[in-house]
Amino acid sequence: MGKWIKYSGWYPNFRQPQLFRAGKMSYDLKQVHEGYISHSDKKIGVIKNEIWQFPFKNTEEVIYKANRYSTLGVVKLEESGLSGSVFKAFLHGFWSFIKHYIFKLGFLDGGAGFVIAIGNFQGTFYRYIKLTEKQSNWEIPKVKPIHKVSE
Repeated sequence: MGKWIKYSGWYPNFRQPQLFRAGKMSYDLKQVHEGYISHSDKKIGVIKNEIWQFPFKNTEEVIYKANRYSTLGVVKLEESGLSGSVFKAFLHGFWSFIKHYIFKLGFLDGGAGFVIAIGNFQGTFYRYIKLTEKQSNWEIPKVKPIHKVSE
């Protein structure tokens, strides 16, 4: 949205190492938020300056990633032995919104912070709805379709 995001849980982003000597690190095979495997006996350091990232070109990319991650996240929920429901989907989504907008100070990022918090709500909500759908084996109703009555 044309501005740097300073809050919303996006900055600072201390995650897996981003700069490393070839052969000294590899990524694990987790589908969402992959981790790293160090192949060195040396301690991992932290650089003093920021590396500015542009994770999304536009809103379409944000929505695409939320859809993709919510689908991949179902596997993680299943591995944790969780069950889904519409109520759980709403509660987890609502908590994700509150966490990013209030506790991670997303409101200080203005409209962009609100959009990020809504995106977190949606991604979390859809992850639990997709889990519910998978566990419930939803199918097309086995009733006659509704037809408009002629006047």
